[in-house]
Amino acid sequence: MSKKKELSLKEIQQGSYEILKVIKRIFDENNWRYYLVYGTLIGAVRHNGFIPWDDDIDIWIPRPDYEKFIDYCIEHKEELYPLELIHYKTNDKYIYPIARMSDSRYIINYDNAKEYGLGLFVDLYPVDGFNKNDKKQFRKMVVLNRFISICGSTHMVKSNNIIKNILKIPYYHVVKCFNLKKLLIKDDLLAQKYSYDDSEDVACMCWLDELDMFTSNKKKDMEGNTKIKFNDEKFNVPYNYDIFLRERYGDYMKLPPEEERVGHHFYKAYKKSSKHEKTK
Repeated sequence: MSKKKELSLKEIQQGSYEILKVIKRIFDENNWRYYLVYGTLIGAVRHNGFIPWDDDIDIWIPRPDYEKFIDYCIEHKEELYPLELIHYKTNDKYIYPIARMSDSRYIINYDNAKEYGLGLFVDLYPVDGFNKNDKKQFRKMVVLNRFISICGSTHMVKSNNIIKNILKIPYYHVVKCFNLKKLLIKDDLLAQKYSYDDSEDVACMCWLDELDMFTSNKKKDMEGNTKIKFNDEKFNVPYNYDIFLRERYGDYMKLPPEEERVGHHFYKAYKKSSKHEKTK
């Protein structure tokens, strides 16, 4: 039996980019909003494509359009094949509070993550209204995200401190008994406490990044008809993308030291053999 060949970074990037183009087509046809963000946005601005060592694609989607896209993917499941939406509404084994668009012709092997059938993918982040004064919501989101992370893991991440590890063991095993899907639903509902369209500040509340708590996420800086070339097409980016990037990364146009030019995901990707692929 032949060993599966691991995909190269270039192959992962190209496969992910093909998914992005399909997403763009659907959003453009329906006049829905989306924006390239994080490392994908840096890549678009600095390289007109991927950061050479980056291994994923990130999109922010305003909540109203995110929910429309979820419904669209469920309704058009067959015609979207081999692409499939992975979300707690479509996959009972899913372990994250954001959605992913996945190419089922591939398989991803993650370190320390439960298996749920992921192929090459694009991350889809719902963006909700954000009230910086609501510390109670923030604390609840942080706890929920911690529980979700533990429930989706295959083993406890150990630190170098033996005492901390001993104290973490009972906590880890108690949390592992929680119902992950119920946690995801609770997290998703709490994230929508403040309406996107009625808010001045916005953020991906369901998977809150600490940076989003202390940086400007003004809706007026996100929305607009700004497009930047990424590979061979132009894609939507935040209207004031320079503000978005500088407050998160500082001088994002400066290349990091060579030793830091590595991908931030810990997975291996493979092409499925034909016997595993769906027959039409």
